[in-house]
Amino acid sequence: MKISFKVFSIVAMLLLVATGAFATNGMRMIGFGPVQNSMGGIGVSVPLDAATIITNPSGMSEFKARIDFGASYFVPTVKQNVSGPMAGIMAKDGQNIESNRGASPVPAFGLVVPLNDKLSFGIGAYGISGMGVDYEKNVYQSILSTSYSQMRFAPGLSYKINDMISVGAVVNIMYATMEFSAATNASTIGMPADQEEHMNSSAFGYGATIGATIKPVEMIAIGIAYETKSNFQNFEFNTDQGKDKISFDQPQSIAGGIAVKPLKELILAFEIQWIQWSNTNGKNLPEFTQNSSSATPWNLHWEDQLVYKIGLQYALTPMFTLRAGFNYGKMPLDKTRAFENLAFPAVAEYHYTAGIGIAFNNNLVLNIGGMYSPETTLKGSNVLQYIASYETKMSQYSLDMGIAYVF
Repeated sequence: MKISFKVFSIVAMLLLVATGAFATNGMRMIGFGPVQNSMGGIGVSVPLDAATIITNPSGMSEFKARIDFGASYFVPTVKQNVSGPMAGIMAKDGQNIESNRGASPVPAFGLVVPLNDKLSFGIGAYGISGMGVDYEKNVYQSILSTSYSQMRFAPGLSYKINDMISVGAVVNIMYATMEFSAATNASTIGMPADQEEHMNSSAFGYGATIGATIKPVEMIAIGIAYETKSNFQNFEFNTDQGKDKISFDQPQSIAGGIAVKPLKELILAFEIQWIQWSNTNGKNLPEFTQNSSSATPWNLHWEDQLVYKIGLQYALTPMFTLRAGFNYGKMPLDKTRAFENLAFPAVAEYHYTAGIGIAFNNNLVLNIGGMYSPETTLKGSNVLQYIASYETKMSQYSLDMGIAYVF
């Protein structure tokens, strides 16, 4: 099917818009786009829209030519309560303070074009992951500010071997930004030295995702997808004493699931995803090469994570489709890494989602969704980091909206 020059112009414009930076507090989004998000992040076992490019590229074989684009309005609420072992180490010793980092837009764009009866091409541009806080003067009598965000561009192909099996693969081309500032006034409370701000660094990364979809019978679909480790350039920060470098890669993951369609109008799906955080954010990671004498090496010490996803979709009428979902992943953090958990509080575990699709005709659909993650708390201490006790808390919600157009 031919796509006009006008369509490609729109695609180019959307790709440019999608490069805007964002920051979230869950490190990795539970799903991509309003449809996946409203079904608990389901997207491997059943292709729901063009976001299958990111989660399981074999799903592109199920679609006619289409464009899906939209955005999430992501709102985290992050709080901390920190006590130090010596008087005056904290500006608000033992009091709750809230991060001032506000809402973030998370872009979502996908294009699928069948090249023939067997082969389909797709490209996606999605916000994949992010985290960050912005606290007033508190820990080590200093402002604590961190920010990380990652965009992914994924061109690839799917191939329909027969009516039962489809396979697909995409190349993941990524762009990420990072900055952090902490302990800049540490010497005023007796610590060895002030740390310099590390600001405005960016890096490109690469990886790949492969997937397969098997339909043993018409009412059942089984999907599996493997995402390689994403290898990034070093993030580099100029300091008074030279360059500090951080090697901040993103982990490999494997996901699989099953979708059942007991009725023409109903889809039920269950998926599991394994994320190998220990290989990129584990013990003494990410790797930190320092020239500034006061910089402190990172040690996130995250564990591997299993994420469970449940979703359903019901076509109430030809015009209205209802969606709901649930997503759970135990936080991968080590409670003894006190400062790291305050700076990068990826503590969210439970996510409840819902949404609706409104079809104006056979070609145009408006998708609306929402996610709520109730407050989760992590407590611990690390006296070697001058933190006698701490709590970090986070809740989240997001509002999602997008347009799908089928040619």
